[in-house]
Amino acid sequence: MKARAVEGLDAKAPLRPNAARTVRTRLDELHSLAPAALEPSAATAQHEMRIAAKRLRYVLEIAGPCFGPEAKAARDAAKRLQGVLGEIHDCDVMLPRAWGIASLRNLLRTRRELLFRQFSEVWREQAEDGTWAALERALSRTA
Repeated sequence: MKARAVEGLDAKAPLRPNAARTVRTRLDELHSLAPAALEPSAATAQHEMRIAAKRLRYVLEIAGPCFGPEAKAARDAAKRLQGVLGEIHDCDVMLPRAWGIASLRNLLRTRRELLFRQFSEVWREQAEDGTWAALERALSRTA
């Protein structure tokens, strides 16, 4: 999945406005993938959401100090999403390789189901806790 282009960057502008545009683009990218990724069998969408979470996390690791504790919380949330979605992807990669080993395939399917439930709960908790809304507010303060 190719990263979305960040519109409106200005090489002569201070770091914070450019960083805010970049973080907002990565956050929008993450949110746009959620509806499809929240479908249990949407392996491709889940993998793309993992990549989007990774991109958001990495930009927050660099630019997060510009936006305060909300950015740290969002970085930690993105890391958590990236982790659980990565484990789901590992199951998706291993399932075809376990052909002919019924017990391993059953274990991988069960693990994937449990991980998907964990992903769904994490996403819901992050929304309910206001993690992403707080980041948006922090980004808006830099405008």
